Amino acid sequence: MSKKEVPLIEAKKTAEKDVVLDDQGFVVIEVYEEKIHVEYYTNVIKGNRIVSGNLQKIFIGNKANALSDTFAKHVSNLRAEHYLYIGRELQKAQRALEKKEPYTQGGC
Repeated sequence: MSKKEVPLIEAKKTAEKDVVLDDQGFVVIEVYEEKIHVEYYTNVIKGNRIVSGNLQKIFIGNKANALSDTFAKHVSNLRAEHYLYIGRELQKAQRALEKKEPYTQGGC
């Protein structure tokens, strides 16, 4: 077996100004009533801007891994970067729920 050079890529957070919004929709994540609620909206676009959304589905649970798996199964058309963001936010929401601390959804 021959040895192959594999690129080593250093991780770098994408600046919020460089994030490409998902043209398929967005999520709102909240923690209340001892559960994590994930609302999925499709975009309402006027001109070239997202101005609002239409609520399509609501997911509830208390574990980030279960919510991530269920969300991906039922909403399968988002950008890969969007799923990663949602996973990070669900981990933060689960931590807040477990510590009984407030949760605020972060930006992209």
